[in-house]
Amino acid sequence: MKKLIAIATWILVLTLVAVAQSKEEREVLKFIADYDQAYLNQNISFAERVWADDYIFSAPDGTSQNRAKALQEARADFTNPKYKLLSFKSVNDSLQIRGNTAIASGSWSSSTVPMNDLHAEPHIDNGRYTMVLEKRNGNWMVIAEHNSEAPHDKKLMEAAVLRASKDYDRIIVQKDRAAYEKLFTDNYIGTQDGGKMRNKTEEIDHMVSADLKLETSITSDRKVTITGNSSAIETGTYTTTGISKDKPFTDKGRYTTVWVFREGRWQIAADHSSSLLQN
Repeated sequence: MKKLIAIATWILVLTLVAVAQSKEEREVLKFIADYDQAYLNQNISFAERVWADDYIFSAPDGTSQNRAKALQEARADFTNPKYKLLSFKSVNDSLQIRGNTAIASGSWSSSTVPMNDLHAEPHIDNGRYTMVLEKRNGNWMVIAEHNSEAPHDKKLMEAAVLRASKDYDRIIVQKDRAAYEKLFTDNYIGTQDGGKMRNKTEEIDHMVSADLKLETSITSDRKVTITGNSSAIETGTYTTTGISKDKPFTDKGRYTTVWVFREGRWQIAADHSSSLLQN
């Protein structure tokens, strides 16, 4: 009888431990779900509440940020966002709880569009994450995070850059200043024949000048090389016709364009062109 009671007691203890572990797991999984929702809603107060004083974030590029720096960047992004986060979801595939410490890891995915073009094709990112949590004063706190981003589909990236490049031809002919402002990065540099260089403002002023009227802009032999998840190099041949200072002209040459993905869209960081024929 005593043996049966001992066995029953042991089973009860194991059951209670299992229930306790399940409760902890449920708490952590609920915490991660709330964490995702707070990020999607750009709720900075949630991060302020759950990021521990010794919080450390490790980014995909190998840099790290402490709590103060991470909060500073998050506030800047949320206050003046360059892109709209359409969706964000993480899928946890590993959760280990040891006392007051929990380690969660899994995959994440997001979709975004530029704030100034909400009807643009969504940009998709995917990656992996690891999160370390610790229960302090009865509450789960994030003490460390690491995110990594998966390589993008190069074919899709090439197609997106080519679309942006073809739109550039339209902007050139239409002399669309607002479109130029979005197209060029703030630190844009254009290099012309003879080594002359123009910054963003100088390039736009030149392209929309009343002294210059471009009638056609045709690009051929386009080739795009993807150099990372957010950069690409385009080369090709251009032919333009128009009027410069009341004189007709035809210009043909080769170009190299450096594209970067910023603020939810492809932008031009640098251009270099060399003329092959000019009349």
